[in-house]
Amino acid sequence: MTSPGVDPIALSQTEAGVPWKGISFGLATAIIWGTWPVLSRFGVQQNLLAVDVAMLRFLVSGLIMLPLVLRRGHGGLGWGRALVLAVGAGAPYALVTIIGFSYAPAGHGGLIIPSVMLTCSTLGGWLLLKDRPNRKRLVGLAIVLSGVVVIGSAGAMAGDGFSMLWLGHILFASGGMLWAVYTVFSRKWGADPLHATALVSVLSLVLFGPIYLMMQGTALLQAPIEELLLQGVAQGLVAAVLALICYTKTVAVLGAGRAALFAALVPGFSALFAYPILGEVPTTRHLLGLALVSGGMVLALGIRFGRSRTRIPPVPS
Repeated sequence: MTSPGVDPIALSQTEAGVPWKGISFGLATAIIWGTWPVLSRFGVQQNLLAVDVAMLRFLVSGLIMLPLVLRRGHGGLGWGRALVLAVGAGAPYALVTIIGFSYAPAGHGGLIIPSVMLTCSTLGGWLLLKDRPNRKRLVGLAIVLSGVVVIGSAGAMAGDGFSMLWLGHILFASGGMLWAVYTVFSRKWGADPLHATALVSVLSLVLFGPIYLMMQGTALLQAPIEELLLQGVAQGLVAAVLALICYTKTVAVLGAGRAALFAALVPGFSALFAYPILGEVPTTRHLLGLALVSGGMVLALGIRFGRSRTRIPPVPS
């Protein structure tokens, strides 16, 4: 018998061969996540502060998802478990990572956050879900991490303004661990993708809203309407709602460890999207890192091209 949040059709695809449905959801998630830092940076380069962008994220997503939570409550998950998921993927994660960029450069965050998330999700899936990685998957994970290191080293910055670099690194690592918590426990508890997203969004608004009002008051009312609309849609609808639904579906189909691999694509996609939006040209290291990450994912996911199709065992349910 499968868990409530697991799609039986997706599981049958997994048993038959390569789980392309889960891979498609994972790639969609990575693309959305890849645009998030680019649009966030664009926002804070204009008139909004990082904390304003975070508030827009949860204000929009929380209001969109509020009717669902009012109608279904915790949806059988339990408020305690819902709070754990909200801590992992909601306001605490966003705030920790955003504050980290005040002490360390973006390139360091692009390296540390996905690396810690990948490692902790794999270990958590192994220990809590009995999703033991085989040798091929471990080798693929090592290649993925090497690609993340290459991309992160390309974005490293030196010089003044980062005297508390160590604090930024700790905050980035904390953000990676928080997202791993969501990854592992959403799978363990069989969280319904849509309702899990609703709970994370609404609880984040409830947790973060009063804090923001104490810090910023009515600062959002002073911002240009076009910036509020852009960031509200990009952050609150696409990044907070659509991406989390796709990611939770990826976890349900592929398992926590495999789903975590897609986060490693985010730095590469961010570098590619930054060129048309911010005018930042991808470096050779960015392209090399993206190639390593893609190759490592192919190996770790068990994909083989040609007539034969690699059989991937179903993830634990």
